[in-house]
Amino acid sequence: MKHHLKIAVFILLLSLLAGYLTFSVCSHPYLGITVAENNQGQIVVTGDVPLQYWGSGKIYTGDHIVEVNGQEAQDYYSVRMFDSLEQAATIVLDRAGPDGTAERITLEVNGQLSREELLTHLILPWIAVLMFSGLSLVVYRRKKSDPAAIQLILFFLSIGLAYFSSFSSGRADPVGKIILFLTMSSVPLFFLEFLKLYLERYQERILGRYTMRIFYCIAAAINATQITRVFYRSSLGDYISSGMLLYFAGINIYVVVRLIQKFVIHRKQNSPMRSLFKFILIGHVSGFAPFICLFAIPQLFGAALLSGEISAIFLLIIPLVYLYMFTTKQLFDIDFLVSRFFYYACIAFFPTLAISVLSTLLLLQHNQFWVRGGQLFLVSYLLIILMLFLKEYADLKLRPSLNKDLHNFQGSLGRFSDRISRVMKRADLERVLEQEIYQVLPVKKVAFITVDTNRLQELKLAEPLGDIRESLIAAVQSATGKTAIGTILSLDRGIGVVAGKKLNLLHILWLDDKGSQTKYNLDELAWLRTLANYSAIVYENLYLVESLVEELEAEFRKKNGNASSPWLSRLIFTLSEKERRKLASDLHDSALQDQLIWYRNLESAMLDHEMEPQLHLKLDNIKEGLLDVIHQIRETCNELRPPLLQEMGIVEALRGLFEQAQIRSDYVVDFLPGTLTADINDDQLLTIYRIVQELLRNASKHARASRITIKLEQGSYQDILLSYRDNGIGLRMEELQDSYHHMGLSGIKERVHSLEGEITFKSEPGQGLEVQLVLPLDSGRLGKEA
Repeated sequence: MKHHLKIAVFILLLSLLAGYLTFSVCSHPYLGITVAENNQGQIVVTGDVPLQYWGSGKIYTGDHIVEVNGQEAQDYYSVRMFDSLEQAATIVLDRAGPDGTAERITLEVNGQLSREELLTHLILPWIAVLMFSGLSLVVYRRKKSDPAAIQLILFFLSIGLAYFSSFSSGRADPVGKIILFLTMSSVPLFFLEFLKLYLERYQERILGRYTMRIFYCIAAAINATQITRVFYRSSLGDYISSGMLLYFAGINIYVVVRLIQKFVIHRKQNSPMRSLFKFILIGHVSGFAPFICLFAIPQLFGAALLSGEISAIFLLIIPLVYLYMFTTKQLFDIDFLVSRFFYYACIAFFPTLAISVLSTLLLLQHNQFWVRGGQLFLVSYLLIILMLFLKEYADLKLRPSLNKDLHNFQGSLGRFSDRISRVMKRADLERVLEQEIYQVLPVKKVAFITVDTNRLQELKLAEPLGDIRESLIAAVQSATGKTAIGTILSLDRGIGVVAGKKLNLLHILWLDDKGSQTKYNLDELAWLRTLANYSAIVYENLYLVESLVEELEAEFRKKNGNASSPWLSRLIFTLSEKERRKLASDLHDSALQDQLIWYRNLESAMLDHEMEPQLHLKLDNIKEGLLDVIHQIRETCNELRPPLLQEMGIVEALRGLFEQAQIRSDYVVDFLPGTLTADINDDQLLTIYRIVQELLRNASKHARASRITIKLEQGSYQDILLSYRDNGIGLRMEELQDSYHHMGLSGIKERVHSLEGEITFKSEPGQGLEVQLVLPLDSGRLGKEA
C-alpha cells in the first residue's frame, strides 16, 4: 500500500507540474524581444526578433520600451532580471521617425498562440511528456525491483520536463526557469547513476563514488546560483547560464571519453562487451552531439547553429536507446549497422552532390515553373538510374572490402558445399553444419531439434534447452503453413532455422544468443537461410538413401519367401551387375594380362635356352597350368560380363554360353529359339541370360542331367517366354521349396520378380526339372516410371 501511495504522489506531482507549464505557455505567446539599458537609462531593443515570434514585424532594433503592462520598463520583472521582454499584455514604446522625432506606439499583445507555437511549444512537449511517462511505465512494470530502473525512469521524466519547461522558461516564467534548471542539471546525473548501476551487472565500472560526488556538488552550486538569479539580478547572469551549458556538455564529454576507453579496452581483448559499449557510445553521441555541438557550445560564443528547442529534439534518441538496451536481452548488431551506414553514405555522396548542383543550376534559369520542374524531374530520374547501376558495381567491388564479414560468409558457403558433398549420414551433415556455424558466428551452443507438428505438445527437449520449449512450440504454431526451408523462428533464447522438412516433421537448427549480446543481423540471417537450403537438399537425399537402406536391410533379413518390391529387387540386381562388370574389367586388365606376360616369358625362355629334358618337362607342365589359369580367368570374365550380349543379341549370346557349358559338362543342350521381333531392353536381356546361366549351373551340380531343352520365343501378349527342361534326377516339390537357396533357384525367382514376370517350377523324382518363365516386354519401362 505504501508503495502504491508513493507512485500516486509522484504521478500527482508530475501532473501538477505539467499542468502549470501548460498554463504558463498558453497564457502568453513567445515575444522573442531582447533588451538592454543604454547610457541614458532607457530600455532599448538590442536584436532583431526572429520571424516565428510575436514581436517580428512589430518591434524593431533601437525601439525604446517605455512601459510594459502599465509598469515602467526598468521595473518590469523580465526586463530587470533577464534582459528580455516576455509575458506582456501591453507595450508602450518610442520609435524614431524619418525626421528624427520620436513616435509613441502602444501595442496590444494577443494572448492567443499561433499555430506554429501551439504545435512546437505545447503539443510536441505534451507528446514528449506522455511518451516518457509511457516509457517509464514500461520500465517500471518490467524491472521495478531493479535499482537501475528507478534511475532510468527519473532520467526519462527529467528529459520530458526539461523539454516542456524550456518553453515556459523562455517566456521568463520564474517557476518554469526553476524547473528547467533542476531538470537540466538532473538529466546527466540520473543518466550517470543509471549507467553506473547498469554496468555493475557486467562487473564494469564507468565512474567512481568520488567523481559522482563532485558532479553532484557542481550541479548543486549551479542550481543554487540559477535559482538565486530568478529572484535577484546578478551581473554574472550570462556566466551562470554558460556554466550550466558547460556543466551539461562537460558531463557528456566525460561519459563519451569513458565509453571510448572502455570500448578500446574490450576491443583489444576481443571481449563480447565491446558491442555493448559501442552501442551505448553511438546511441549517446547520436542523442547528445547535436544539442552540444550545434547549440550548447556555439551558444557560448553567441552564435548557436540550431535553436535550443530544435536541438533538444535529438535528446529524444537517448531514452529510446537506453530503454531498448535496458529491457531487451540482445542488442542490434551495431557493427553491421555502422558498416551499412558508412557504405551507403559513401555511395550516396556523389549522386547527391550531382543532383544538388544540377538542381541549383536548373532553378537559376528563367524558365517557366513547369519547365524547370520537368527538367529537374528528368535530371533526377536519370541520375538515380545511373546510381542504381553504379550500386550494383559497388555491391560487387566495394561492399566486400568495407564489410569483411561478407568474405567469411562467401568462403563459408564454398567450404560448406564442399564438405556436404562427402556426407553420407544425417549425423555427419549435422556435425558439418555445427562446425561451420561455430567457425563463422560467435555462438556457444548449437542444437538440432526434430519437431512433429502434429504432436507439438509432446515435444521433449534435452535439459539445457528446456527454457525454449514453450517459445519454440508457439513459434511453430504461429508459422503453421509457412514453415518453408530457411524460415527464421524467434525464440526466448536464440533463434531457430528450419533446415529440413518431411511431411509433418521439421528439422530445426537452434542457435543460442550470440556471445556479443547482439541480435543476428541481416547478412547473418541470409547466410543461415542459404545454409538451411543447402542442408535441406542433403536432408532430402539422405532420407531417400536411409529409406532405401532400410528396405534393403529388411530384404536381406527376410527368411521367408514373401515377395519384395520389384524396383528394390531390380536395384539390387543392377548394383550386383555393376560390381560384376567392374570385377570382370579388373580381372581382364590386371590378372589376365599379368598371366599372359608370364606365359610368354616362360615360353620364350624355353625356346631360347637349352635345358635338360626333365627340367623342360616340368616347365612345360607349368606352361600348361598357366594356360589353364588363363582360360579359367577368361571364362570367369565371360560369366561376370556376358560377351556381345548387347551387340549380338540374346540368341547368339546363349549359343556361345551353351557351347562353353557343353565343353565343361556332360550334358547336351537343345536350343530352340523362336522369332524375337520385340525391342528387349538391357535389363531383360541380362535377366534371361543370368537365369539360363544359373539353370545350367544347377543341371551340372545337382540334377546330373544329360540332356537339356531350352526354348525362347515371343508370346502373343507382348511378353517373352522361356522354357527349360532337363532329364535330371528330379525331386518332390516339397524338397524343391527347401532347396531354393542352395540350388540358386531363389535368385532366379527374385530376378523374375524384379521385372514383374512370372515363373513356375515343376519336378518329380526321376522326372527332371521343368521351368516356365514369362517376362512382360514393358516391365523395365514401367519399373523406371514407377
